Amino acid sequence: MTGLSTRDFYPSPSVEELRKAFVGKQLHDVPLPAAVVDRAIVRRNCAQMLEACAALGVPFRPHVKTHKTIEVTQLQVGESSQNIHVVVSTIAEAEMLVDYLLERFEQVQSVNVRNMLLWDNVLYGIPISPSMVKRLVALGKRLPRGSVSVMVDHRDQLPYLKAFEEMTGYPVRIFVKIDAGYGRAGVVNESSEFFRVVSTIMHDQSLGGAWLVGLYSHSGHSYSCDSASQAIDLLCEEIEVLRRASSTIKNRHSEIAHQQMILSVGATPSVSSIQNFGRAEDGTGLLGPRQAQAFRQSVHDVKVNHDVLELHAGVYSFLDMQQLATQASPSARKNSSISSLSTKDIAFTILTEVGSVYAERQSSEALIAAGTFALGREPCKSYSGWGIVSTWGTSSACANEHSGWQVGRISQEHGILNHEIGFQGDIVELTVGQRLKIFPNHACVAGAAFGWYLIVDSNLPEDRRDEIVDVWLRCRGW
Repeated sequence: MTGLSTRDFYPSPSVEELRKAFVGKQLHDVPLPAAVVDRAIVRRNCAQMLEACAALGVPFRPHVKTHKTIEVTQLQVGESSQNIHVVVSTIAEAEMLVDYLLERFEQVQSVNVRNMLLWDNVLYGIPISPSMVKRLVALGKRLPRGSVSVMVDHRDQLPYLKAFEEMTGYPVRIFVKIDAGYGRAGVVNESSEFFRVVSTIMHDQSLGGAWLVGLYSHSGHSYSCDSASQAIDLLCEEIEVLRRASSTIKNRHSEIAHQQMILSVGATPSVSSIQNFGRAEDGTGLLGPRQAQAFRQSVHDVKVNHDVLELHAGVYSFLDMQQLATQASPSARKNSSISSLSTKDIAFTILTEVGSVYAERQSSEALIAAGTFALGREPCKSYSGWGIVSTWGTSSACANEHSGWQVGRISQEHGILNHEIGFQGDIVELTVGQRLKIFPNHACVAGAAFGWYLIVDSNLPEDRRDEIVDVWLRCRGW
């Protein structure tokens, strides 16, 4: 199995074959269900994040796990970026990005050689397990020295990383994963395991077999937020957790007392909240001076500790119903009269069709051949269903793009549509064979069953907005 990558086990059609099959066709002509992405919206969402981070002078590390494509990664990184830092959730994603990363690393190499901490790198975003090391070594051999980073949260993970240094000739970059309150992965600051992990890394670093470059946390609990104010407060709390952890390490290990470390924090709701800074304060959920000062103080405190704050997020590029429910970020649409997010900011939808209509049931329902495998089975706190049916393809003029229907029940390949609770307006009448677009609850999960995205562009003239203009191949496997 030497030399094989995930792509060898999960083969896909070539992107050239897919473009030949789909580009120029209309959404009404393609097999269903299908994953559809609006290129114009993705561009806006990615640009808004980069602009917000640049305005605050804070580095950004995009997560590619939502879309798993080279094309969206390029938009997340940005053409003018001088540092290429990405985080992946599977080795397959990193393998997919190698050629792109090599190209970009070469373009910016002369800029980055002055600060080894900011060397371009790809971070494997799950605490390392033994079976992944050989593939990380293969990546390390293809990418420039220092370009591969891993996470650890237990001392027993560290012996497996010795093989990386032995086979590549340089130590792997290590982030200690910190549990900042989410409770999914990571060690708690000043816990016994925290001290054991750090002490083991320091020992290995003294022998040249490891390199502690930073701390990493994920504020998945920010999905419970209901406003930008809550989200930014949670972000500041997360920054403080990592700042204290860094101080603890440096106080106990004087040999790195002045070593600069990366403190990488975030999740889409918390990080997206920074996009509200600098906007007029006459809209719902926008941030005021108190939150702005608190965030700037957090950044200042990190710098005083000789560290670098880094933000990370992923699903912001597509957005979904879960993100709309947090109301943490503003719309990226220019000249929008509505400051907060709406379905007009969701780039990713599932295209399906009505298979049957059940008008004689106690409450009207309809069937779509898109169930758990097409939509995922992730709840959303703002409503009880598994997806919202948009007004696309209907005669409705509803401003919020809701048709009045939701995916109310779901099984493997069946989705049952029923009326959206609390919907204000005329509910669209559905007919057998009618094509529909579904806004998914969680874009990361809803895309998992698809091998590619059909690309449309809402910036085109209205009569071309359902035309497929490209196909983006999606990474599969682990």
